[in-house]
Amino acid sequence: MISSSIKEFLDVLASKEPAPGGGAASALVGAVGTVLLSMVANLTVGKQKYKESEPLMKELLEEAAKLQKDLVKLMEEDTEAFNKVAAAFKMPKNTEEEKAKRKEKVQEALKGAANVPFQIMEKAVEALRLHEKSLGHANPSTISDTGVGALCLKTALCGAWLNVKINLGSIDDEDFVREYNEKTQQLLNEGVPLADKVYEAVLESL
Repeated sequence: MISSSIKEFLDVLASKEPAPGGGAASALVGAVGTVLLSMVANLTVGKQKYKESEPLMKELLEEAAKLQKDLVKLMEEDTEAFNKVAAAFKMPKNTEEEKAKRKEKVQEALKGAANVPFQIMEKAVEALRLHEKSLGHANPSTISDTGVGALCLKTALCGAWLNVKINLGSIDDEDFVREYNEKTQQLLNEGVPLADKVYEAVLESL
């Protein structure tokens, strides 16, 4: 997917193939929200008018580049995680031993499929923190791009949560489910208000 054109990716996403799906789409939207921060920083760095903001913008550029790379990688990993779940469900179940082995592999794969979108949520919140840091320091002509970035990252956060949740519903390990419910709720509790805060700040400045 990483080397695909936008059209190729959208065509696959629109097809009857079950993967890539919403998880990969969430990672992609998160990457878009992150690179918009890079755009904002790049249009600020090097301009005498914003010289005082340059150290911060360079720092944000470096951090955003890492997050972009991580999110693009998570696009691939989400599809791979789904494929492992699908493969586990196709395992034979003719004997009790086969049934037990199949159940073990399905549960293992489901945990992996929950963990990948959880990581997408983490990266989305990290990127939102960077957008918040940029407020009041970036080139004002890029403020609408900051707003779009925040909206993309909110979508990535909430979309990834849906993909965590659908997998948690099939996992038998109660401790795992409880842990991921708690951790994802913490990310939502921080990330959604943060995205709204950035968006409102953008609206007020327009």
